[in-house]
Amino acid sequence: MLSLDAPMSSDSPSLLHELGKCDLNLSGAIDRISLHRAIQTLPAGYKKIFGLHEVHGDQHREIAELLHCSIGTSKSQLGRAKPLLRN
Repeated sequence: MLSLDAPMSSDSPSLLHELGKCDLNLSGAIDRISLHRAIQTLPAGYKKIFGLHEVHGDQHREIAELLHCSIGTSKSQLGRAKPLLRN
C-alpha cells in the first residue's frame, strides 16, 4: 500500500508521489522501440539509405558514392521509405 500524501523519500520531503503522471522517459523509450521495429520492416535498400541519411546525417551525394548508386536512387528510396515508416 502506498500513501499519496507521503513524501517519495526522506531526502526530498516536498516531492509527493505522483501516480498516473506521464513518464516522459518511458514514452520516449516506447517511441524508440516502435521506430526501431518499423525500420526493421523496411526493404534492405530503403533501410540502408534511411539509416545513412536520417540517422548518420549523410547527404545524398555521399550516400550515392558510398553505395555506388545515383543521387536520384538515394532520394527516391528515402522518399519511399518514409511513408512506410509512417504507416
